[in-house]
Amino acid sequence: MSKINNIPIVLHTMDSYSVYWDNWFELFKKHVKNYGTIYFLTEDKEPSFSNVDGVVHIKTGVGEWGARLLNGLSQIQSDLIFYMQEDFWAIKDFNLEDNFLKLFKKYKMDCLRICFTSNLTSLSHISNNLYKYDRHSPYSISHQYSLWDKEYFMSNVNSNESPWENEIYGSNRINENGHNIYHIDNHWYEPVSMQGELQQIGYDILKNNNLTILK
Repeated sequence: MSKINNIPIVLHTMDSYSVYWDNWFELFKKHVKNYGTIYFLTEDKEPSFSNVDGVVHIKTGVGEWGARLLNGLSQIQSDLIFYMQEDFWAIKDFNLEDNFLKLFKKYKMDCLRICFTSNLTSLSHISNNLYKYDRHSPYSISHQYSLWDKEYFMSNVNSNESPWENEIYGSNRINENGHNIYHIDNHWYEPVSMQGELQQIGYDILKNNNLTILK
């Protein structure tokens, strides 16, 4: 069986959010253990850490979110991926366990979300901290940190969609036919921006880690 650190981390961003990149990377390195290659998807701008071992920079070009994401994912040779965004900043140690992959295969999952539990979703308890999204749950498609079957993810992204449209309309699409979306409750990171603006939680994280925000 494959190891979890063979699964690539896909960070999808846009150049106007580059002020978040360095701090995302520093906090991810500090707290996340046992991760694999990081594929960092930007429009054109190169991140400062693009030459670090284990980081692969992919330029997706400009365009709508969906088109850029599909372009980037098509260049990554892996059946499974972890997907996340640049304003998800790690706040505590998080170990990527091979057991996540075992659960994914055992339950024939389309997606395993590993993050805090939102009161906007509808979940059924499976065991321990594992839950399953109910068929008609809102946000069954979400861009929170998740282990995805890459083909399934790509099949539910339209090239003309924004990220917000994909979460709403994509959820409606998969809810029509049923899905195997699961969730592990683990509050290991915080979303730190809203509409591109750093929120107080982000400033608190920077202060606690002696980091600064780029201008």
